Amino acid sequence: MTASTTSQPFSGAPFDNASVAARLAELPETADAEALTVTTDQGEFAAFRATPTHPEPDLGEAILLHGWPEYASCWERTADLLLAQGMGVFAYDQRGYSPGVRPESVGEYAIARLVADLDDVSRAAGLERFHLVGHDWGGLVAWPFAANHPQRLHTCTIVSTPHPRALGKQLKTDDDQYERMGYMRSIQDHPEGVARTLLRDDGKRLVDLYGGAVPDDLAASYVARFSEPGAFLSVLKYYQAMDGSDRTPSTPITVPTSFIWGSEDIAFSRATAELSARYVEGPYRFVPLEGASHWLPESHPEDIAATVIEMARESAD
Repeated sequence: MTASTTSQPFSGAPFDNASVAARLAELPETADAEALTVTTDQGEFAAFRATPTHPEPDLGEAILLHGWPEYASCWERTADLLLAQGMGVFAYDQRGYSPGVRPESVGEYAIARLVADLDDVSRAAGLERFHLVGHDWGGLVAWPFAANHPQRLHTCTIVSTPHPRALGKQLKTDDDQYERMGYMRSIQDHPEGVARTLLRDDGKRLVDLYGGAVPDDLAASYVARFSEPGAFLSVLKYYQAMDGSDRTPSTPITVPTSFIWGSEDIAFSRATAELSARYVEGPYRFVPLEGASHWLPESHPEDIAATVIEMARESAD
């Protein structure tokens, strides 16, 4: 694999990686922050990285992995809080979101490919071992990565997304969980129609999907970026690629793991969330946030950062 990282100039856009890095760089808790292009054999991933002014040696660095429909910029406030505690941060836009990695084939968006991206991008960024934090699709990537690459992780924090085996079991036996996944079946059956519906009228339906949990300016930036040619149809291919051919990890999770879930999550029920514990053999904690929605990186960064830091310090003891 050929891999490299190169700095990008700040573009001035309000919530792209460059502007996030610029704002982080101005904080007293940040020694340095920059937007990056991380190059792997798969293409160029847009990213940002920041190091704390007073790094805590035992904490190391965290990779923050976003979900749908969001970008790496969803982690800005979480990054701020982690930096203040002495932990470095790195976040990248996944394939389809990064213009430099936007393949045409649906098969190129399978979970196994996304897990391989995390392995490639992290190594290209010089991160051999790290704390992993994944939300939504980032969580769907984090579970199998933790199962198959435990030597790469200090800890794993999953935000909103249950273990894939727990979700698969509940989809077969729990009518409530099956109904919650109706949006996924709609995307699989009519991706072009879903894209048109969510983006028309300046993305009103997409903004409505966030339920007020995502700040207006950040939501508007998501709409603008998804409206770029080819962007939204590419990220919808994640769902089209879920054809049952991806094997869910049977290896139990052994790294210290936390699962943060909001009681008002529209996609995942409490029963599904609680069942995830069955697939973790290492230190594990379930962190339910009462009254919280699915959009926890934007609405509850304090809870995410506190959980990551607490688990990191415990694992370092």
